[in-house]
Amino acid sequence: MQPKSIALLQKIDNIIETIILKFTNIFENLQNANKTTETLAMESVTMENNCIQIIRLCQDLISISRNLKEVWVLNSIKVTQEKPEWKQAEIDSLFSSFNLLTDKIAQFEMTADGNANGERFTTSILGS
Repeated sequence: MQPKSIALLQKIDNIIETIILKFTNIFENLQNANKTTETLAMESVTMENNCIQIIRLCQDLISISRNLKEVWVLNSIKVTQEKPEWKQAEIDSLFSSFNLLTDKIAQFEMTADGNANGERFTTSILGS
């Protein structure tokens, strides 16, 4: 991998790790029910701070995603595509197999129909 790719992946990992840490801090503060008013006020401020940081980190991830899309759309990212080279003999073989299969299906339908006019063979319950 290129150094830029490694740095970008490390940045994404750090952002995600920080988001998880902030969520963990928020949920840890919510666990204790018996708290004083001062403690609740401090935890409320801390929770708001954590929420703001989570929002900013998510915006950073969206920005990274947008930049990657822009680079990809403008064809600056070189993506290797495996294009199998079909040989004419393989194509002809495939078409002949398909044609043989459709001929067999047509023959089967003709024998099941009883005639080539497309009328279906039906049996009568009364035997008429």
